Amino acid sequence: MIKKIITHPLFSGSAVMFGGSMIVNGFNYLYHLLMGRILGPADYGSLASIYSILYVVGIVPLSTSFAIVKFISHAKSKKERSGIHQSLQKFVLKLALVVSVIIFLTSPFLAKFLHLKEVVSVALIAPLTFFLLITLVNQASMQGVLKFFGTVGPSLTNAIGKLVLGLVLVFLGLGVTGAVFAILLAIIISYLFSVWLKRGLFDAKPQKDHFSINRFLRYAWPVLMQALSFTAFFTVDVILVKHFFPPFEAGLYAALSTLGKIVYFAAQPITATMFPIVAGKRSRGERYREVFFIAFILTVLISLGIMAAYWLFPDLAIGILYGKDYLAAKAELVWMGGFMALYTANYILVNFLLSIDRTKIVYFTLLVAIGQIVGIIYRHSSLLEVIQVSLVSMFTLFIGVSLYIMSVQIRKLYAKN
Repeated sequence: MIKKIITHPLFSGSAVMFGGSMIVNGFNYLYHLLMGRILGPADYGSLASIYSILYVVGIVPLSTSFAIVKFISHAKSKKERSGIHQSLQKFVLKLALVVSVIIFLTSPFLAKFLHLKEVVSVALIAPLTFFLLITLVNQASMQGVLKFFGTVGPSLTNAIGKLVLGLVLVFLGLGVTGAVFAILLAIIISYLFSVWLKRGLFDAKPQKDHFSINRFLRYAWPVLMQALSFTAFFTVDVILVKHFFPPFEAGLYAALSTLGKIVYFAAQPITATMFPIVAGKRSRGERYREVFFIAFILTVLISLGIMAAYWLFPDLAIGILYGKDYLAAKAELVWMGGFMALYTANYILVNFLLSIDRTKIVYFTLLVAIGQIVGIIYRHSSLLEVIQVSLVSMFTLFIGVSLYIMSVQIRKLYAKN
């Protein structure tokens, strides 16, 4: 029994994804914590708002990566997956160029909205997005064939690179711009590493494939809507707080947001592992529900554990990680933890539905995301009120998604009978 559990793809895959992602997230958080201490609340708020923009524009690679995982995992031979990989690689390269140019042209307007003096910092998001897109094609393709280190390895390279280079450039006096430039250098290095890792998995000159990009886009569209919604939930709030609040308070909120994301990033590897396994099992007509149930229970346990720590030890969590300058936000920490715990539960539920081709739910998630934005615009008298708006949005989404899953299962039982 124990051997069966250990050799199960969900267990072994989760071990690589969870262990690797925890290390990656550890370096990412060390980056944020050190930058928060070195830059101070005001400048760190600026860096966090730039990061939020990067998260938003990263919606495109995130959505395409899930679609790539699905189609690669469905391939029945090396020739087939090589043809799919080549077709998607060409498409994403063109997409990366277009998106990067748009970001570069709009960077002055974004800098003005966020009250940022360093327009260069925002403009650097353009080349960042380009390399992020083409790197994620390689990572997603390797995840699709269950080579999970192909996903973790480049991410680890990126995390370590931006930390080391970021510290050097900030200490040289380049401030926020130096921190952002370090991210660009790191993502270029991680792209080169991803190219090296995927060798042998795909034919260099695959047989001409008749893979339809239109079919890919039809699937990627709902995934894009899902990614747009879920990325907006924890990024647009940071951007709006930077716009509506003074620099110091915006920095406090950025720290709260970063601490809240620990809940999500601790459990996210489970979702990333579950997705290709469930998609593959369903395409082969195998049972997949037990994989989902195990993944969901693990996700809930991890989320509740971190939330409990924030409730019991808020001074310790903020004081040790960010320092005494950020302790003014300790009362809001458990609220942020609750928001991200519900967010994480919703994330795995919606991704499960996408993995079994139940895509209509993404329009409801988009509607809730819009509701959150409208709510924050009209109700932002304090940082706590902003978090409470987000919490209500997550609770609404959880109820809606749960009812949808129940209706799907009831219809299946009725059809069988």
